[in-house]
Amino acid sequence: MNPFKYPFIFLAYLWLRFDPIIYLTFRKDWTPRYEFMANVFGEKDVTSFLKHRVKLVKARNKKQPDVIVPKQIEDRVEDFINQNIKTKTGKDKRTEIINQLIFWATDEEINRFNIDSYKTRTRIIDSLLGLIFQNSIGDEACIILKGLKKIVFSRSTYLGSMGEPSPVVHDSIIAGVGRILTSHFNELTRLRDERLDKLTKVQLIKEINESSKNNSSLAFSAQITRKNDEFKHKYPLENKYTQLLIKILRHYRFSAWPDSRDRAISLIESMEKQLGFKLEETLNP
Repeated sequence: MNPFKYPFIFLAYLWLRFDPIIYLTFRKDWTPRYEFMANVFGEKDVTSFLKHRVKLVKARNKKQPDVIVPKQIEDRVEDFINQNIKTKTGKDKRTEIINQLIFWATDEEINRFNIDSYKTRTRIIDSLLGLIFQNSIGDEACIILKGLKKIVFSRSTYLGSMGEPSPVVHDSIIAGVGRILTSHFNELTRLRDERLDKLTKVQLIKEINESSKNNSSLAFSAQITRKNDEFKHKYPLENKYTQLLIKILRHYRFSAWPDSRDRAISLIESMEKQLGFKLEETLNP
């Protein structure tokens, strides 16, 4: 479009659009208006101008992306905790809340124009890997960890990058993953010690029974009974989720952000020192 014509075309457009007499005459029929403008300013320039106006109108009328603030996350977490886990309705509602938080953390349109959006995603991560995970049952924990994988590796952004871009959120992810892995390995250690203790007791009782030639209920007393739980235990984690969490920590060892990189390396070294073996040794080839 000829830039010198633009202000005159614009003034003509405003006149033809808002003049009450013209409106009463033609209503919403823009054909005569267009023909008048085309005769005065040229068909090519007028067509270009009107196409641009249509784009502006569509952009103005387009629904703006939702803005999610940390307070909304707190409300959803409270709602999650208050659900009755013994009812189907309560379980379904808890699953719905978890999925909604994951969606808020991964959808590229959410908070697109909110410069503090990282604060919302940080609160989501802290909640999913903190209070919600601690109070989740087995199936819910699986949903959370699958969602975490999407957040870390597959989240799309309007900048075209993949994965969570904020170093502040990275730090929350690293800390949350560290807590879950620590609980996982602590439970493995507890079960190992429990099993060793049980085997020791069984062996001792067996020797006592053999020496007294008595096969009565003394041996049975070594059996460890466990109260049936209505819900599946989270720990220890399934091997695939353990490997996922370890891969996430290893992923952040190569972060572009020095602080996130140092945190991941420090956490890995600390856990390996405590466990006595390299975390990568637990990964499948």
